[in-house]
This record gives sequence, structure tokens and C-alpha cells, in this order.
Amino acid sequence: MDYYDAEISIQDVNPLSASIFEEGWMYVTSTRDKSAPLYFAPYFTKENPISGIRMMSRVLHTEIVVLANNPPAYNAPTKSEHNSQWECGLEMLKKRAHKEGWEHGESRLLYLDKPMEIARTPISKSAFNATSPTKNIPNQIPKGFHLRFDELIRSGLGFGSP
Repeated sequence: MDYYDAEISIQDVNPLSASIFEEGWMYVTSTRDKSAPLYFAPYFTKENPISGIRMMSRVLHTEIVVLANNPPAYNAPTKSEHNSQWECGLEMLKKRAHKEGWEHGESRLLYLDKPMEIARTPISKSAFNATSPTKNIPNQIPKGFHLRFDELIRSGLGFGSP
């Protein structure tokens, strides 16, 4: 197995980032965030039509990029069946960076597999915190926040500790 530093990286995701995740199979984050998670699970914020964790995606590749005024050319890993989504995702990120005037600093770009639904009823922070005696999801999720599979699944299904 390759090196990883988190099983599931979780971040608050607004509607714009949610569309980039769902349509472009990408997520951009700070270089201070986890560098090699196995999976990414967006926590759709209350500005989204449905809030909470309901989807996740396997992280296939990460790279450090600058998305400011002169964003990088498309440089995806070789996974041809995902290239059209990743091209779309990178274009969406470039437009967002330009529109929002992102700084010239580096960002970590996650190339993701096709998102999959993991919960029909989204896992909310309050429901997770009520069923997880060992780890809470903060109201505002900090950079680098992550969970193990068993923590997410047990709480998402309403199970407590074993």
C-alpha cells in the first residue's frame, strides 16, 4: 500500500466548491492540509440544498499548483477515463481563482475518482457528535481535519462505539 496521512479528509464545502467536486471531480485546498489522504468527503455547508456528508471520493493523485493569475496547464495523471471531468474541474477552478482574486500562493489540488454516495440521509455534525464519544466534527471544520473509516461509518449509521 502507498503512503497516506489520513484515511478520509473532510472539509466544509460551499455550493461553488460542491459543483467543482461533483462535476469536475477535483478539490483544491491549502498546502497545510493533509498531503496524502485516501479519500475526500466534502461536508456540504448549510448554503447547499442538502447539508452534511453524503458523498466521498477516492483521491487518485495530488499536486501542488498556483491557481492565481497564470494558472497551470492541465497536467493530470494518466487515467484517461477521468480526463474530461478533470479538465472541466481545472477550468472551473481557474475561473473561480480569477473571479475571487486568489493570491499567488501554492494550493494542493486533489484529483478524485467519481464521487459515490455513502449516505442517503447526510451525516450532520450534530448527529455525528451525538454518536461518537471519541471524536467530534467541529462547527467550522479546520484544515487537516480527518476521520477513520470506522468513525465515519459507525456514526453515519447511528452506531456508537463497539
